Amino acid sequence: MKFFLPRASVLLALATAVWANNVTPGMTKFASNSRQGSPAILPATTSSDTHGNALHILCQINRDRYSRYLSPIFLHQTLSDVAQQLGDKFTAGVSDTTDTYDMLFYRKIAPLGNAITSSYKILGTLSSDTDFVTQIEQSIYSALFARNLDAIGLYEDGGVYTIVLASGLLQKPRYVQSCPSNPTQFTPTPNDGPPAPDGTVNGVNLPQFLCAINRERIAANAPAFVVHTALAAESVEQVKVMNQLGHYTVTGPRYVDEAIYGQHVNVVKLYWMAGEGYRGANSLANLLLSNYRSTLLDPAYTSIGVAQGSGFWSVIMASQSRAPSPGITCPVTTDDITYIS
Repeated sequence: MKFFLPRASVLLALATAVWANNVTPGMTKFASNSRQGSPAILPATTSSDTHGNALHILCQINRDRYSRYLSPIFLHQTLSDVAQQLGDKFTAGVSDTTDTYDMLFYRKIAPLGNAITSSYKILGTLSSDTDFVTQIEQSIYSALFARNLDAIGLYEDGGVYTIVLASGLLQKPRYVQSCPSNPTQFTPTPNDGPPAPDGTVNGVNLPQFLCAINRERIAANAPAFVVHTALAAESVEQVKVMNQLGHYTVTGPRYVDEAIYGQHVNVVKLYWMAGEGYRGANSLANLLLSNYRSTLLDPAYTSIGVAQGSGFWSVIMASQSRAPSPGITCPVTTDDITYIS
């Protein structure tokens, strides 16, 4: 794998700042239709010996949220399904489940809301549900006691606990009980519309790519990217040059500045990256976040263009004199993507 970064004094190679096995959540407004109520009193004896009693765990967390004047959260079936898949991967010996989470987020969690934020944590091996609550409240305190948190999903197997958190859900129960007696978890109404297209634009699954990048930008208080048609077109040209030559080169792509400014596009400054060896949207997003994180999350850059072909890739970012309105954080289809020209 090769990559080249012109117009920069330092090449940053920073690991993405996340919890162990999770993505840092962003902030959205807590739903006003969630009603706060006094949590029920927990059983004081045998409950401490249970494993995987989701209602017992939820009740303890809501009791602690209530003591902090926070609204109760609820159990979400989709989030629990994601938690189970992550937990099964972990118990099967996969220590880093980040790629699995990225895939599950795009397929299962992102469709639950246009500006959804999510995170997860795996802990084990713990002796009881009560021990898990104590440990999880310490390890992800700011996320579990976030005012905007909507719901969680839970899974336990052999003392290994997985929790998935989400904010910004579109569908929620009318009333949220602190300690529900019904074990049925909330399940969103399925979307019976036509299946979404794969979202491939210029060789990249663009909704998936933007979702992965924008989640990190929102967490860093930067606006979600919009796609600039001129930047995208120049990215395609860069990829063509590399593809024709059969290897990465700075010949051709190094003139990206002149090519963009030559189109008299309203761009104040540019920052571009190119390389070879990455075909998947999440892999490319991970590469960029690892090596160009501070620049990629710079709020001054508001638009982007990306292309990939035969493993060669090009990404160009720009800032405009008048910043455009932010795009959707996690577009589900290409129709959700905001373009400017």
